Amino acid sequence: MSSDRNRQVYVVVWDLASKEAICGNQAQVESAGVTYCVAYSNVSDDIFVTGGDGTLRVWELDVGNRKIKATNVVMGQLKRVVKCIQMADHMAEPFFFCGTTTGDIIGINMRTRLFQVQGPKKELFSKGVTSLALLKSGDFLVGAGDGEVALAKFYKKQDKGEVLFEKKRSWKDKNLSNLSSPAITSIALRGDGHQFYVGAANSQIYRFNYSEFVSGGGDQKQINKKTGLKIEKKTQTDDKGVELVKTCHSKAVKDVVFPFGFSNLIVTCQEEEIRVWNMSTKKEILRHVVANKTCNAVCITRDGKTIFSAWDDGIIRGYGFSKDGKSLKQKFERGEAHSKGVTAISCTSDGRRIVSGGGEGQVRIWDITKSMNMKGEDVYIIKLAETMMEHKGTVSDVKITNGDLECATASNDGTCIIWDLENKRRKGIVFANTLFKCLTYDAKEVQLVTSGTDRKIGFWETHGGERIRDLDGSSSGSVNAIDLSPDGRFLVTGGDDRMIKVWTYQEGEVVGVGIGHSDSVIKVKICPNQNLIVSVSEDGAILIWKFPFTPRC
Repeated sequence: MSSDRNRQVYVVVWDLASKEAICGNQAQVESAGVTYCVAYSNVSDDIFVTGGDGTLRVWELDVGNRKIKATNVVMGQLKRVVKCIQMADHMAEPFFFCGTTTGDIIGINMRTRLFQVQGPKKELFSKGVTSLALLKSGDFLVGAGDGEVALAKFYKKQDKGEVLFEKKRSWKDKNLSNLSSPAITSIALRGDGHQFYVGAANSQIYRFNYSEFVSGGGDQKQINKKTGLKIEKKTQTDDKGVELVKTCHSKAVKDVVFPFGFSNLIVTCQEEEIRVWNMSTKKEILRHVVANKTCNAVCITRDGKTIFSAWDDGIIRGYGFSKDGKSLKQKFERGEAHSKGVTAISCTSDGRRIVSGGGEGQVRIWDITKSMNMKGEDVYIIKLAETMMEHKGTVSDVKITNGDLECATASNDGTCIIWDLENKRRKGIVFANTLFKCLTYDAKEVQLVTSGTDRKIGFWETHGGERIRDLDGSSSGSVNAIDLSPDGRFLVTGGDDRMIKVWTYQEGEVVGVGIGHSDSVIKVKICPNQNLIVSVSEDGAILIWKFPFTPRC
């Protein structure tokens, strides 16, 4: 299904063998809302169902005449927005079931095209039913908008013949608060359903063992110690049979850094979060959350003990690792660091000075001193040393030289400025008709390499600011990220063209191209031992690439 500029959704049937469209039609009538989901019949290749806002239709395909015909399901007075469909037309009584934003599941008879069953009628699923899966037993796995995974079934009451709904088992991730619980987006059965996988909107995947999951919940009879009577009590759901197998960022990854001289760890950031990852296991080690804020950039001191972070609320936050290494502990918080958010950050080799850039265009130098309070606890004092106001636009990147004597900043105003950190004044400036996105020094720190929205990779003299040469970094879209290899022989770039490119520094030739991102690349980093490249993108992906050349000692 796809939509046009007028938000009209069309359904198209394709022949997979010839890779050609057979036929298509508008997915809903003019008076209905948007169509959200589609499901194919389990018994016929010529029947499928679509559902959405006030629309639920059964389609029949005529391949010979290249036509599809829709039959609207008769819902009576019931109005629903369908978000997911589960076919059950292979059963003795053919049905299909729909999860709705109201929080109930409705069943439609495939023979009559009539609405017949509904449940639950009282305790609805919070934030709607977002995914469904049918087991061989006839039970349902239900995913809800509040992160709940439930085992449920429809059954007939023998005395009245009434169809009832029963929730057998329910689970939610206890590590997430009720306010931040993400919707369940998908449920996939393995084999006959002895295991199943659940995907959530926060880019986490859980693996469930069905037998343990079923036995882990439900009502339990407990004895009241005072009266001695047995009482039925609905127990809180546990994590029996549930394993978190994969995590990833759910929103754009703003930055990625390696600790100095250590290639087995990376630190990334996104909206509300800083995460630390193990490069060997490719798994998340820890996560730190600051609600309703966005971390724009991070940097790590050379000793690896402190992570400095730049946030959109104008605060610079410093974190250290807890004793058990499973969480981050805040060391300090410097408020009002920048009036329009902190957009770039870097620290000196001794970790005693920070250079930050802001959305208002200011570059600020901060001195860090450590003392001790009456309890014997470390106290960090962050003092503003200088404010440099040359840029007229957002500062997008900051790089400090190895000797800590100067730094370079890139800005959206089309300038890159080299600053003398000792005298705290401008040392040089370069101009270009572009919005600069990133920069880096060469190995000898006598040249500056920049890139931005003009799709050019620019090489500049740090002394005098003269342009040396330009390379065409991309044929479409800006170049957002650049990094120099530790041996100084290669550059790696990434941008809106979604490609990772490896360049020889001296010749300026592309010697490697990586294709895999599905959205714009935001940052790239080469690991210190020069074996891997890590790139992050707008869609939250972290991709790890094998560096194509052996480092030179």
